[in-house]
Amino acid sequence: MAYEISSEAPVLFYDGNCPLCNRVVRFILDQEHAPVLYFSAQQHQATLDWLAQHPEYAMNEDTVYYFNRKKLYVRSTAVLRLIPTLKWYWGFLYVGWFVPKMMRDALYDFVAKQRKKFGGECLIDPRLKGRVLKS
Repeated sequence: MAYEISSEAPVLFYDGNCPLCNRVVRFILDQEHAPVLYFSAQQHQATLDWLAQHPEYAMNEDTVYYFNRKKLYVRSTAVLRLIPTLKWYWGFLYVGWFVPKMMRDALYDFVAKQRKKFGGECLIDPRLKGRVLKS
């Protein structure tokens, strides 16, 4: 399978059936300083194809994944790795790196368990056109 992005392009893998996850994607689209990220819902065929091409990685819907520079980051580390893609005034979020990973991931897990309680629809944002992983 050929992908329209290079293996160096950053990709955010998220739960496409989660209202909170979809809000986060829209937030990133609103707040990114340049359109460098690609996105893929974990339920999307392109993600399944990508995983077949990368058997060293496994994913579950309760977790966000960020693939960049041939590394797959998970949970709170994935979220913190997204900070450089945001506008300058979100730089204060770098303080999250000072929180021990165990504590960050515990908070991440708490939010992840509650994520589907955040109401709303899972709409596909038209700004994703051309920025979705394709198989």
